[in-house]
Amino acid sequence: MTARRLSLLLLAMGQAASAHADDEELKRTVELLKAEVQRLAGRVGDLEEQLQRQRRDAARGESGAPASLSPLAADAAAKGATAPAAPPAGAGNGYTIPGTDTSLTLGGFVKLDAIYNSVSAGAANIGDQQLIAGAIPLNGQGERNQVTFHGKGSRLWLKALTPTRLGDLTSYFEMEFFSTQAPGEERTTNAYSPSLRHAYGSLGRFLAGQTWSTFLNANALPELNDSGGSVGRIYTRQPLIRWTQPFDGGDWQVALENPETTLTGANGGRIVPDDDRYPDLVGKVGWRGDWGDVSVAGLTRQIRQDGGCQGSPAGSGCNAPATQASSAWGGAVSVGGRLKTLGQDNLRFMLNYGNVLGRYTATNLFNDGVLSNDGRIRLTPSYSGFVAYQHWWNEQWRSTLVYGAAYADYAGQTPANANRMAQSVHANLLWSPLLKTTFGLEYIYATREIVSGQEGTLQRLQFMANYNF
Repeated sequence: MTARRLSLLLLAMGQAASAHADDEELKRTVELLKAEVQRLAGRVGDLEEQLQRQRRDAARGESGAPASLSPLAADAAAKGATAPAAPPAGAGNGYTIPGTDTSLTLGGFVKLDAIYNSVSAGAANIGDQQLIAGAIPLNGQGERNQVTFHGKGSRLWLKALTPTRLGDLTSYFEMEFFSTQAPGEERTTNAYSPSLRHAYGSLGRFLAGQTWSTFLNANALPELNDSGGSVGRIYTRQPLIRWTQPFDGGDWQVALENPETTLTGANGGRIVPDDDRYPDLVGKVGWRGDWGDVSVAGLTRQIRQDGGCQGSPAGSGCNAPATQASSAWGGAVSVGGRLKTLGQDNLRFMLNYGNVLGRYTATNLFNDGVLSNDGRIRLTPSYSGFVAYQHWWNEQWRSTLVYGAAYADYAGQTPANANRMAQSVHANLLWSPLLKTTFGLEYIYATREIVSGQEGTLQRLQFMANYNF
């Protein structure tokens, strides 16, 4: 073999060896890429499972969001002061403002309610769209077998969050379309007036603005299609100033909240004097753990009218002397909570008693007091509450059964048409095929009784479609 041929052979052998080495390197690269793809696929699976878990937790109220309308309803009061109406897990889209630490989150949902009522509360009456016990027609009144569709339960919310040395600086705004209808609106089907639900700011443990009353344990609210909810619940949003102080296993809160006296006139009409001088004072202590959460709240209020009928709406029924002033102090207590039971099931409850519950209970089913003929106020003691059980059939299907009641214990002479008692039962079946979509069917049975003994009964079947964004 010549030197030239030997050189060519050695060169060929070197190229072959190099090609083999390149093949081995390529194989190793491919194997590494395969491993990375498998790792990323596993991570995606973990994230999907986490999102599903967040959806379940939000539906059960564990994110701080009572799902009174849908499992992802942005309708929650906070476990702390920084987020009393925090957006639900898995909802909304976050954006960080360039050059700042401020993040913005926009979210909400579109909700359609299709409702059959056994009896109508009347033309353009919101009582046909959500359960308002005081609007249930008495026997022999109201048109029968009415159907209505609406989208008033749809919501839009915006949250801003900035970390600071004093704690998180949070602003929250939320609106829906359940409000008093504008003149002529009853003649249209697609003109709804916006309504403010929440508008507050908080810095650390201090909060000021409109949100859920401190007297309410929002985590106790059951998951229902109906926006009105059980007649026995506390369900009040109002302007307030609140301080929250955490402790190991819970927190305590104290708040000054907007006062508003409501009275029953001599012929049963509602009087709103607008003569309040002191804010409602509320205190609450809550405990939380793996078992759920429970709270005890106390409320004290001054109920006052100055000038009898002055400032009262025409036809309210007030016949007290215009110069007679009267006031009375009273109080109330509320115990509520959410307890985990078997699997994902949970038990929710709320029990309330006091002589100034008034507008805090069942959309002002009872007034704070009765205005007598001499212009003096007699406070109205009342009892109310509900118990609810939610059962999860599987990861997508669940049901809630709720019984609620409210009763007023009037003292002395009371107008015959004043509300004395109401009861309600809610039963539903909800399906969430996707993270941000829920469909539900709900049956409602409710009754109302007035002082004269006359009663009214309502049966309602409600279909709900909810799409979160």
